[in-house]
Amino acid sequence: MKTMVRLKYLYVVAAFSAVSLVSAQNAERQLAFDNYHRYFEEAQRTPLDAEKEKGLKHFRDFYAVTPYRGHELKRVMPLSDILANWQDDGHFADLEEREQQVMAGNDQGAVGELLSDAFFRIWKVAEEFRTDRMGYSLDKKVFRKCQKAILHYGNLEVSRSNRVHRFHASCFAIPTAAVNTYFCFLKQMDKVESGKNKDRELTEVCDMLKVLGLQAWTQPLRHDETDKNVVQIERFRQHVWWVGGNALAYRSLLPVAVMYRSVPMIELLAEVAKRGIGCTAQPVYDEAFWTEGCTADGAGWGHGMQCLIWGYPIDGTLSALGMLTSLKNTLWETKLDKDNVETLFNYIEGSNWFYYKGYPLPYLDRSTAQYNPDKRDIRSLGIARQLLKDWSDSFDARQQNELNGFKKEAEQRNINMNGCPAGLYSGTRWFFNNDKLIKKNERYHIFVNMASVRCDGLESAPGFADAYNFYPTDGMTLFQRNGNEYAKVIGAWDVTATPGVTAREGMDKLVPVTNWRGYCSKHNFAAAATNGGENAVAGYLFEKMNASEKEGVNDKGNNIRKNEVLYGVKAYKSYFMLGDYMIALGAGITNLNPQMEGTIRTTIDQTLHESDVLAMQDGRQIPVGKGVWSFFVGDKPVWVTQKGKFSYTILPEYTRNASFVYETKKTDWVEQNGANKGKKDLPGQVDILRLWIDHSRTPVDDTYGYVVYAGDEMPADKLPFQVLRNDTLVQAVENNNGEVVEAVFYREGTRLKASRGELSVSAPCAVLIDKDKLSVTDATMNPDCKEIIVSYGGKRITVAMPQGMLCGKSVTVNL
Repeated sequence: MKTMVRLKYLYVVAAFSAVSLVSAQNAERQLAFDNYHRYFEEAQRTPLDAEKEKGLKHFRDFYAVTPYRGHELKRVMPLSDILANWQDDGHFADLEEREQQVMAGNDQGAVGELLSDAFFRIWKVAEEFRTDRMGYSLDKKVFRKCQKAILHYGNLEVSRSNRVHRFHASCFAIPTAAVNTYFCFLKQMDKVESGKNKDRELTEVCDMLKVLGLQAWTQPLRHDETDKNVVQIERFRQHVWWVGGNALAYRSLLPVAVMYRSVPMIELLAEVAKRGIGCTAQPVYDEAFWTEGCTADGAGWGHGMQCLIWGYPIDGTLSALGMLTSLKNTLWETKLDKDNVETLFNYIEGSNWFYYKGYPLPYLDRSTAQYNPDKRDIRSLGIARQLLKDWSDSFDARQQNELNGFKKEAEQRNINMNGCPAGLYSGTRWFFNNDKLIKKNERYHIFVNMASVRCDGLESAPGFADAYNFYPTDGMTLFQRNGNEYAKVIGAWDVTATPGVTAREGMDKLVPVTNWRGYCSKHNFAAAATNGGENAVAGYLFEKMNASEKEGVNDKGNNIRKNEVLYGVKAYKSYFMLGDYMIALGAGITNLNPQMEGTIRTTIDQTLHESDVLAMQDGRQIPVGKGVWSFFVGDKPVWVTQKGKFSYTILPEYTRNASFVYETKKTDWVEQNGANKGKKDLPGQVDILRLWIDHSRTPVDDTYGYVVYAGDEMPADKLPFQVLRNDTLVQAVENNNGEVVEAVFYREGTRLKASRGELSVSAPCAVLIDKDKLSVTDATMNPDCKEIIVSYGGKRITVAMPQGMLCGKSVTVNL
């Protein structure tokens, strides 16, 4: 066997030398073929014992009959249309004019799309040779077209400039098509590589497919030391293109390693997959294996520090787990360690908070405005299923019971996990790496999406993803009972009236842009305090900035100095969960750009109007209809109730001008997300209930206060709480018997008078006093803050702050 490999290697190297001398057209092409020589030669030099030979043969036999990412072929035109457009020279007739245009221009994105289209067509035809469904394996004419097409379009691809980022097409799509095509023709490729078939064109095809496949490992160039050796661990660290989903999920790394017969590549992937199932967090950002993926709070990051949950983080984790599963029962098998297990459980538990009754929460990936009204499985169900099927021996009995319980409820699309501790699957939870407070129970779901300079916003990309992701992390506050209330209305949203957001009115002034980091706050202040039960408090200091302007952003998009309407509003915003009530307070609301047009407003809600809307005051119903209505009747506020949903009122001591309206609005789903183009049955209009507070055009240190009641009955005439303070130093609320006190301290040393004593703290923080429990959270995630001293009712309580990866987590102690 070793002799055969050596002869095979000598033949291929000789063939490569001849090809490189006569066909190298430019530096890019030369680099591509040089890399091919280098990594193929290294693979052949690696000693292969019987077990490694067996492992490689196992994988090659597997990929010979099993398409990799074969579901992607669904988007390719029908086979009959491909064959009808295929000329004898291998060119596709319907692509020729487009080819001339894009190759003459400088739009590398268009070039990538063209070449991806061509290679996916080739792959689709090659699948017929693999399966022999239509007898094409006997059709030499079609096979010749395949060869000529591979060489023609391959030469166009490998000759592309590396001075631009050759991303999706070059590193994801084309290598996937190439490696699948190689394995569809594995019998022919094996004969070439063993020297049994010396046909020149077929040899060049074999070479080209491996050159193209290697781009999964080489493209885009990082322009750092790892470009000199892509088969090293640092290649898969410290860069947004080479971590999380971009590292393992979308690149055909393992099939290419098998195509190259490269043991070093396979061994490296085993290490990357194992280490990739781990956590990252702000304090350990530079030390964590991956800078994105699962976060220590149970959520995830992608494309920087943006909370995406269902995109890059879970794609990377699922792919890492899948790769480890593929390596089971081979020489490269590895076990899940304690860190892997803790990471996976933390993510399964945490991801559940971002899903409700069959629906993912909106604005946790870049496809929220892609119309999809149907229920679907939670994506972390795939992790649970794979763990139970292939890794059950990694868990103890309690962990297996939890996984089985999660799997059962997730398959029913209603996850409650009754019996688990509060804060694990229900109650309240603070996602400290992502500035999010969530309350979740069987009756309703409340989501508060705050902002700080510690996190990024949500990416947008007009044309194929959401085009208007401008406000999701500006304090967006969502209230749901069914889980789909917002998914149905986003196509008609005024995004400058995103629920919970304090912003300048001006939807007509917004221009869609590509922004891979979204928008955040300039300030390092965001926190929530909770013990996991029904009560919690959160607050943050908001002044919008473009996260693309942070240091170290490799791809800023086209958003810089655009959409000035977004900026120049400052606000201190806090949220208080008290039983079935949520109180929202705002202070210091100031228009920093008063010369700009547009009223500053705080939107209470902009939700689906699906049942009767009532206004109640002192137990008396006040009839309302369409048109704008004030929250005030006389000098007293009303409760606005949508039957079966939520009730809203304002606090008049902090709110002067508030209104509500229910109306029918036209939708524009295609404008919101280009992927909606061509979808059938897009609703053309939708009924919306919108409630808001008007701060005028030029507010200075303005305030607001509003209440949302989530209970099943009508809200009480007398509010069961009182606001203790609402200014730029402290925002605080307590219930009427004084047992629950909730406060956000923006500055240490400030004193707050509560009914059961004075309260002060030694550092900026959020504080929850819930009967006999005290919960405290450092609002600035200060690594030098080892403890926070809380003085309350004459007592001095020292609370140790978590360090390292858990810095910023809420801590609960007994009073």
